Amino acid sequence: MFVDRNLLFDDALDMGDAAGSRCSTYSVDLGAAKDLARGKQLYVVIIIEESFATSTSINFLFVTDTVATLASPTTQIETGAIAIASLTAGRAPIVIPIGTCIDTEEQYCGMYYTEAGTGSTAGKVTAFLAVDAP
Repeated sequence: MFVDRNLLFDDALDMGDAAGSRCSTYSVDLGAAKDLARGKQLYVVIIIEESFATSTSINFLFVTDTVATLASPTTQIETGAIAIASLTAGRAPIVIPIGTCIDTEEQYCGMYYTEAGTGSTAGKVTAFLAVDAP
């Protein structure tokens, strides 16, 4: 699968270096990417690059905001809590169909990660928008 750099939210983001919740490193400017889907289904793809440790679960949220920094994000869709025991390197990607929530009035979209428990001491994710699900 090819990943467009302009649709990348995170590239091997190290979740083990900060506890709690955090937003993605990059956001996608929906204003610049008009008609991004061109009538096709869009997906958020999350790849676990390194197994998670310590925290109990992680909720992956696809968010939008009026600013690129995703300072006050609006949750559009989420996975719900996923136990870290299943977030191991090499597992099948987590694929979230985002459907019509991309039609938001907010200009930027990205990811937000919410950890339950004490915060991970290990774990890396790559997340991006895709037209074709893997």
